Amino acid sequence: MATNPTPQKIAQLTQQAVGLMKAGQPQRAVMLLSPVMQHASKYLPTVVTYARALGMIGQHARSADVYALACRQAPSKIDLRTEYAIVLKRSGHYDKALENIKHVRSIQQWYSKAVFMHADVLMDMSRYEEAAAILNDYEQHAPAHEQTAQNAAQLCSTRVRFVPKQISAAALIDDVLAHSANEKVSTNLRSVLCARGANMLDMLDRCDEAIQVQARAKALRGSPWDAKAHTRRMQAGVKAWTSDEVAALPVSTIDGSGHIFIVGMPRSGTSLLEQMLSRHSEIQPLGERNDMTVVAGSTQQPPVGLLPIVSDLSRWTPEHCQKIAEHTKAVIDKLREPGKRYVIDKQPFNFAHVPLMARVLPGCRVIHMLRDPRDTCISYYMQWFTGSHGQANSFDTLGQYYRDYRQMMDAWEQLEAPTMRPEMMSVRYEDLVRNPEPIARQLLDFLGLDYDPAVLDHTASDRIVSTASRDQVKKKLYTTSIAKWKRFEKHLGPLQEHAGQYFTD
Repeated sequence: MATNPTPQKIAQLTQQAVGLMKAGQPQRAVMLLSPVMQHASKYLPTVVTYARALGMIGQHARSADVYALACRQAPSKIDLRTEYAIVLKRSGHYDKALENIKHVRSIQQWYSKAVFMHADVLMDMSRYEEAAAILNDYEQHAPAHEQTAQNAAQLCSTRVRFVPKQISAAALIDDVLAHSANEKVSTNLRSVLCARGANMLDMLDRCDEAIQVQARAKALRGSPWDAKAHTRRMQAGVKAWTSDEVAALPVSTIDGSGHIFIVGMPRSGTSLLEQMLSRHSEIQPLGERNDMTVVAGSTQQPPVGLLPIVSDLSRWTPEHCQKIAEHTKAVIDKLREPGKRYVIDKQPFNFAHVPLMARVLPGCRVIHMLRDPRDTCISYYMQWFTGSHGQANSFDTLGQYYRDYRQMMDAWEQLEAPTMRPEMMSVRYEDLVRNPEPIARQLLDFLGLDYDPAVLDHTASDRIVSTASRDQVKKKLYTTSIAKWKRFEKHLGPLQEHAGQYFTD
């Protein structure tokens, strides 16, 4: 802006941003407020709105910084500090999240949102006994005004994380299903409870019921998804990046050789692979970053509520390329620890940006994680995610999504490396868990690193994983998730119809 915005203008922009967020357009809200934030740091509603919008687009680290500013302005505002703790947890800062939750509870001990977050963070840190004590204490001593149907359902939902180690699925399933059917409970929480109940029914080998209850979770959540429109966007992206004009597109001068991207479908084993590689002394894991999403979104704005897929190359000018590359490198380098040759971004959806990576961070490397599509899609269907994943609404939508993803990756494989795409290696989940050492050696050779047997002892890491696979990656390698699809085979007709060409038997 040419002149400093007035307080009235900042307030007006804030209201517009709130409206955009309610309409499912948080990215536009961020873009609207970003230019005025240096002048709006003392306007609490604007700061909070900006922090929330950043969190909604997965920019949790930036969101946490903005929330910290808000909390300094309103240190006793417990709802605000609880939101700050949630974002800290999502960005992997568990100790700071715990510190802030304790601060909230020192002001208002039985504030339910803080109590449940307190237990949740402790469980993330594997402090289950402390978490159980907090929940039991709340159940016994919370004042009457906290004893609502909503809070009882949230208490039950939080306790599901004790299954199966501390509580059996059989002991809790009836309560979970009862709360999920209670119309006094919010629709979102009922959806969460259905999803968690479905996984417990799976544990109890009640597979048909599990599918039915998960379908109810999807219906309650109501995540929009247009499979045909997504297919068109994917095909347009492939057409653009495999066209002759790509050869003339600018490449940044940034050295991207210290970056590894692990891509693939959600639930394909990307978290396990990252955890194993993170045990190498020269590799630093960064979790699921959104840097490439920002690059793609700044190049071509996506439809509301969807991740960007670049198909219009007209904005990829030398100036834009270099500017966004320098910004991306600077953001990541702030996180890089001394002595680490590589950092890993394991955002699986980066598969849509593979050719873009070669221009933003030339020299980077890509590892493509593959798993039996039936096991992948069942696991994806049954998993609850914080964000909207409309592609997992049904096996029909999942089959189309999986087909589109594989067709895109097949197209990228055909591109010349490293000019048109980064050097790339594919790893099969089944091979990794059955015979990990040869795969680990191949991976480290691909990265130009000496073999380190520590990568085979991924459970020795005290690192906390913040993705949906947080519990699985703490376990020793196991093969029981291979061919799990056979228990659900009669439900997989739509998956077979759309993605059957990728089934291996």
